[in-house]
Amino acid sequence: MFLLIGTLFSCSSDDSESETKTTTGGTTIGGTTATVNLTVINSSSDAQSGYIVMMFNEEVQENQPLPEILFQETSNSEGKVSFDLEDYVTQNGSGPYYFEAFLTVSNGFSLESITHPSFTVESGQVRTTSIIVN
Repeated sequence: MFLLIGTLFSCSSDDSESETKTTTGGTTIGGTTATVNLTVINSSSDAQSGYIVMMFNEEVQENQPLPEILFQETSNSEGKVSFDLEDYVTQNGSGPYYFEAFLTVSNGFSLESITHPSFTVESGQVRTTSIIVN
């Protein structure tokens, strides 16, 4: 009897988790992850590595102290960073969240972003864009 019950549960369908639905401003992937993918590029669209991309829940103001840094990632050789936010948005809400690119300098960080992406991010949604830097 236990073998029969185990077989029935193992045969259940997982189709709903692999289904992809398009939503306004992003892609929903079966409610399994909330992700923001960013590419750091210069004004010539060349990928930029070594930039620290930070996520905030407030806009960054020039010449002001940084708001609380929620997450940060360093751009790879292709200029890409990815933020897996599923747990965060589940616990803290959909935002909006603000993203900025920085370089490390002797006294902290230098804001290098020319563009300043911001998103609301819901559970299961993938957002993708670029940050243009100096």
